[in-house]
Amino acid sequence: MKQLALLLLVVAAPSQAIDLGVRGGLPFGDAFESLRTANFELKGRNRFVVGPTLEIRLPAGLGVNLDFLYRRYQFQTVTPSGTLTKGAGQFEIPVMLRYHFPGILARPFIAGGPVWSTITGLNSTRNSTGVALGAGIDIHIPFAHVTPELRYTRRFQDTVVTAPSGSLKSLSNQIDLLVGFTF
Repeated sequence: MKQLALLLLVVAAPSQAIDLGVRGGLPFGDAFESLRTANFELKGRNRFVVGPTLEIRLPAGLGVNLDFLYRRYQFQTVTPSGTLTKGAGQFEIPVMLRYHFPGILARPFIAGGPVWSTITGLNSTRNSTGVALGAGIDIHIPFAHVTPELRYTRRFQDTVVTAPSGSLKSLSNQIDLLVGFTF
């Protein structure tokens, strides 16, 4: 079955456009709920998202977009005796079907599909699944595409991160402002 899918991709690829590039951006809000008690404060911050992207452009304005995004987290425990900072990362893989509306130089698009993610760099790996929805504009410049996009991600499982002084629960909803550059 895998060989048949690969053969179909190889046969269909010359007639379609395959774009490779990078996508990056900034999240709106924090990724985790902060925990505060009388003795300490535990924070989880997410400052950027970046990674490679692949888009296969299909007929009739359709396309399939695959991202391999990395988010860097910083967990900070503040106690009366000092501050302890620990880092972790999250790999997020959204596979989105895109529809590009008609246009010549700039084509608005909508997208949606499943997303898989895993948080690493802590005592144990935490996995989750969800759905990603996006809207943006595909701007065609000579030899490249620039795609600013607003993307909403809904995670189906609560991810709890355990730090030395307590635990944080990830927020189920995330909104990111992303920009892709593909060639």
